[in-house]
Amino acid sequence: MNLYAEPIPQDEGEPVQFAYYPTPGLVTVKQPGGQGRCAYQTSQGDALFVMGDTLFKLNSDETILALGHISPGPYPVRISDNGTTLFVVDGGKNTGWYCSMPSDPGGDYGVLTKMGDSAFYGSPTIALLDTFFLFVNPDTTNWYTSPAQFSDEATTPFDSLYVASDATSLGTIVGLEVLGQYIWLFSRSQVEFWYDSGASDFPFQRVQGVTVEAGCISPYSIARIPTTANTPNGAMMWLGQDRSGLARVYLGQQTSAVPVSTFPVDGALQAMGDLSGAVASVYQQDGHVFYVLTVPGKSSSWVFDVSAGLWHERCALDADGNEVQIRPLFWIQAYGKVWACDRDNGAIYQVTPNALDDAGTPIKRQRAFPHLLTAGTRGIHRKFMLDMQQAANVTVNVDWSDDRGVTFGDPRPLALGTTGNFWPTLWRLGMARDRVYRLTWTAPGITALMGAFIDIDPVRS
Repeated sequence: MNLYAEPIPQDEGEPVQFAYYPTPGLVTVKQPGGQGRCAYQTSQGDALFVMGDTLFKLNSDETILALGHISPGPYPVRISDNGTTLFVVDGGKNTGWYCSMPSDPGGDYGVLTKMGDSAFYGSPTIALLDTFFLFVNPDTTNWYTSPAQFSDEATTPFDSLYVASDATSLGTIVGLEVLGQYIWLFSRSQVEFWYDSGASDFPFQRVQGVTVEAGCISPYSIARIPTTANTPNGAMMWLGQDRSGLARVYLGQQTSAVPVSTFPVDGALQAMGDLSGAVASVYQQDGHVFYVLTVPGKSSSWVFDVSAGLWHERCALDADGNEVQIRPLFWIQAYGKVWACDRDNGAIYQVTPNALDDAGTPIKRQRAFPHLLTAGTRGIHRKFMLDMQQAANVTVNVDWSDDRGVTFGDPRPLALGTTGNFWPTLWRLGMARDRVYRLTWTAPGITALMGAFIDIDPVRS
């Protein structure tokens, strides 16, 4: 929890496979107010946020400018731009907004204008392919597009014939996104693929004979993944399910997809109940690309490290020290930094490993180790030695379970040292047949957890 794993090269003889680094903390930059509903980096590199009913631009000097207003509401907002026009949708029927973008860096945005075109139907998601904005007609089997290089309703009006339907699953279209030159069209049980054919009556055609047999549960969980060693030429991730099962997280490349959520992650997600409001965001930091999946109202978020192919859990703490949902809901990169907006208190954060807490609130970090068995006999646990980067004034609590992780005993503190040659150690830890050790700490400090060394002597009984 609140630790991410980084593989260690095994050809160097290291005794462990992974080093566990603390997830980044938060620094409050601005707090304009309103529920965080979107974070977006424009094609020109600007950082935009929707907080409540207001679209803001955060400048590189951390000043903030309101660009206009949209409808208030609790649902996430999606933004796209074609280099000259910015388009905003909020999932409502017939609701959308647009404005012109500055022609020069640092220039002014145009007036944010609400769409009035009768051929615009609203959309929960928005994407761009070959200068066409792509939309989903809410709660229907239809999707539609803008004209090429849309600028405004008077100059480039929508064409009511630029509409198509899901041709194979015949189900309600949940959302869409673009990867490379393919449009991914998500229904509730399937993904179709379309491409720009250049036809005069409707510019796009379906890729014949190719589908992914897994649909989408929440349009807000759909996110594009940048190129990594594990995702050449990028990828797509989303929370979905097929006709035969429950929720899983999928990763798609080209025109194929596979589930990447593990059995424990599947079980945790499926136990959450209604997942239709799940929200995902993607950001990159220190070479790791993170897909952050949050179900509003739940105490933890599940994060897939695309670069390492591993999952971890994140949570925040409330004033009483209870685990609650993490504060950020959307992340972006701009101006050489990572930014995020708060789910409900109106704050915009800088996300940085140099911040050792969540804007003043401690971060709980926890790692449970695998079961320690001694071939069915009892073992004497003589010594527990922690292998961890040292940090002054940081104490790690060690507790353990002798009933296969059902209950844990009272924690025993281990104070870290200030030099690299200090090895925090516990002695005389009793006997067990099956023991699970666990580490927990909240004290601020730049630490990295390698693991622990255990001395166990098996006995005959």
